[in-house]
Amino acid sequence: MATVTGVVMVEDWNSTFTNINSVYPAMREDIFLVFGDEPTFGEDVETHFDGTYRFQYLYPGKYTLYAYSDRLATPGNTNTREPVKLTFEITEKRQILTLDTLVIRK
Repeated sequence: MATVTGVVMVEDWNSTFTNINSVYPAMREDIFLVFGDEPTFGEDVETHFDGTYRFQYLYPGKYTLYAYSDRLATPGNTNTREPVKLTFEITEKRQILTLDTLVIRK
């Protein structure tokens, strides 16, 4: 069965989202994994102290990985959080796939 790993980094923005104060590994952030075209996530993990995560025992197929990022509310959209997504495909049973770094805002 396949394994997917990666890193989540946090961009720490000021309150108006105009300047980045710092960038650091996302500790204890929830990461969600959606299997294929399912309407909800099928599995979730929490990042480690260094921002890394791992999903194991995956079958070949298409997946979407996401975490929630803060955003500045606007008159047309009052949500202050939005998902940041990565899509990928596992093509082999014993594949070990390292995804691009996922960057979220705080």
